[in-house]
Amino acid sequence: MAATDLVEAGTPRLRLRLRTVLAVVSVLILMLPIGGLYVLRLHESTLLQQTQLQLAPVAALVSASYRVAFERLSPVETVSDGSTAEAATDAPRLDFAEVEVQPPFPAARPGASADPLARKVGDELASVLASANANTGAAVRLLDRQGVVVATTEGDLGQSLAHASEVQQALEGRAVSSLRRAPTDAARIEPIVRGAAVRVLLAFPVVAGAEVVGAVLVTRRPSNILDTLYGKRVLLLQGAAVFLAVALAVALITARTLVLPIKRLTGAAGRVTRGETDRFERGRPYRVYELADLAASVETMVSNLQRRAGYLRDFAHQLNHEYKTPIAAARGALELLRDHLDDMTPAEAKHFVNNAAVDIERLDRLTVRMLDLAQADMAQVTYEVVDIRAVAQELAVAAEESLQVQVATGPPVYAKVSRESLQAVLDNLLDNARRQGASRVEIRAETEAAMATLWVQDDGDGISAGNRGKIFDPFFTTRQHDGGTGLGLAICRTLLRNVGGDIALVPSTSGALFRVSLPATAAEAARTADRRRSVNGAQSVP
Repeated sequence: MAATDLVEAGTPRLRLRLRTVLAVVSVLILMLPIGGLYVLRLHESTLLQQTQLQLAPVAALVSASYRVAFERLSPVETVSDGSTAEAATDAPRLDFAEVEVQPPFPAARPGASADPLARKVGDELASVLASANANTGAAVRLLDRQGVVVATTEGDLGQSLAHASEVQQALEGRAVSSLRRAPTDAARIEPIVRGAAVRVLLAFPVVAGAEVVGAVLVTRRPSNILDTLYGKRVLLLQGAAVFLAVALAVALITARTLVLPIKRLTGAAGRVTRGETDRFERGRPYRVYELADLAASVETMVSNLQRRAGYLRDFAHQLNHEYKTPIAAARGALELLRDHLDDMTPAEAKHFVNNAAVDIERLDRLTVRMLDLAQADMAQVTYEVVDIRAVAQELAVAAEESLQVQVATGPPVYAKVSRESLQAVLDNLLDNARRQGASRVEIRAETEAAMATLWVQDDGDGISAGNRGKIFDPFFTTRQHDGGTGLGLAICRTLLRNVGGDIALVPSTSGALFRVSLPATAAEAARTADRRRSVNGAQSVP
């Protein structure tokens, strides 16, 4: 298998560029009007019925004219009963969904001689048929009672149409409306526009007295979508141009507001991946809220990476210094022992061995503390609902032998923090108090707004003004000779910030005062707000 065929798990095999997706969407939008033409086929039945309604008055008028002329020229007096008008209104409605399209209308055939009276009527009405054809575009034929054409606009005068089913039904006294297929050349576009491939045919009987004396046959291509569109071709072209311009404008705006910013962010992310965080462009304007949020997140990530890189660089430098000093001292003591052991007194040899042991113990403490700091920095954040006053009281009981710890009484104060993290913080603070010569520590717990706060006050030597800004820096200690590593308070800050809290050194008149802040539970914050409202209400009462 080629390397290019390998696909990582979870990675889609087909990937598209955003500009390709936008182009496809734009093309689909442009194709909507074309697809709408197919939907408009549903409107063709309405156009078909409109054509039928337009032809019916023509057929009724010609039928009435035929009847009047026939009665006037007939030697036998007849009285019309209005059957032609009723036939015109009784013709069945045409619908593509209900009416079967029949084969093309059969061609006229030679037949018997036409009725002389009907032929005279046809000669009189020839001009009426020509006028109807010119005004409506319909082909009109007058037939005698035998189905012979006596007047026509189609050049088949004197021929017979008696073999056509519509003519037969009309001569029997029934009005007929039907659909016939158009010639082969017109039927080619039937899949697109059905109305262009058919012909509407109306056949009405002509009744004089109680006798059918002839028939009127009217045919025409129905109105269709193409005719309508062609009639509005100028407006449609203008609309298409506007639609195309709008689609192109949308595509351009989308590319400017989405594609280019995403490409910039991709390039910036690539530079960050290569470690070029100093080349990240900050403060670029983005017109889309989501992209602006993404850019802000990337900027925050870059800032964190830069800060983390600086932290690791400084940490490595400090670590090198902290390790190099005891290693150099232990190496010097061991070299002296190796080179001059035979010349040393037992007391001198023991002195150098003790020095080497002290340095190795310091290295061991540094290693353990570094592991604690790494675990605190990389620990998975877990939350518990802990009564911080109860945890403080437990540690106070355990520290009674070496340090007097007093925890102020009061109601429980709940915070969202793991018990182990809180115990580690308080253990470090108590150990720090011991190293500063404290004999007594006071702890108070309270809730302020949405934060639970522990105040830890000792009566030790305190911290000088010059060192107050350094005590949370890793490896900073003033008690190195007592085994201090300078990592305790750094571990405390890391553990607290992992859960949304913090620690700070607060100025005090004696000893050291630390404020430990932790996120309070919603219920604890609500109870605190209620207590404050009740206190304020009591104070406002005169």
